[in-house]
Amino acid sequence: MDDPETISLLADFTRTEILRLLSKYPMTETQLSEQLGITKSAVGYHLHLLMDAGLIHIDKVEAEKHGILQKYYTPIAFLLIIDPVRIPRDVQRYFIRTQLEHLRGMFSVFQLYHHVSEVSSKNLEKLAIAMLKQLKIVGQNHTKDVAPEDAESLRIKIYAEALANLTKQKEWRSLFQPKGR
Repeated sequence: MDDPETISLLADFTRTEILRLLSKYPMTETQLSEQLGITKSAVGYHLHLLMDAGLIHIDKVEAEKHGILQKYYTPIAFLLIIDPVRIPRDVQRYFIRTQLEHLRGMFSVFQLYHHVSEVSSKNLEKLAIAMLKQLKIVGQNHTKDVAPEDAESLRIKIYAEALANLTKQKEWRSLFQPKGR
């Protein structure tokens, strides 16, 4: 994804969570409202923005018991890869923070099993930016992948490949050495 306006639209927890939920299976506004714990009108607002941006579409329309039509939404893609170069400055922190959270989780596990050296805040932030760039590269290699049974499996595969690529880069190699080496 390289449109700055659309990227800005994704710098929002509710909208990214709607896309994640819809990547599991098509859902209605009511189902999303229940899953997210917010009102249907709030969900409707976000769905409208996502529809206008072309990120979701109506998969099917079914009549409920009382004859009320329910629209089932689905994303246009199971995974959206953001071009880090195209992230508008005013939302860069959102995407960097998201990567920082992912990296903290990964490094917590690595440190638990003594598979990494200590990592500074400065290095972690630089690594988050490098990870965004790697995710774009690796994600582009998976654009032809068949729709996965579980979109999370594809996300994990792409993250693993991106991280593996970073461990091979001279700048980051020493960071991924076991403690004491």
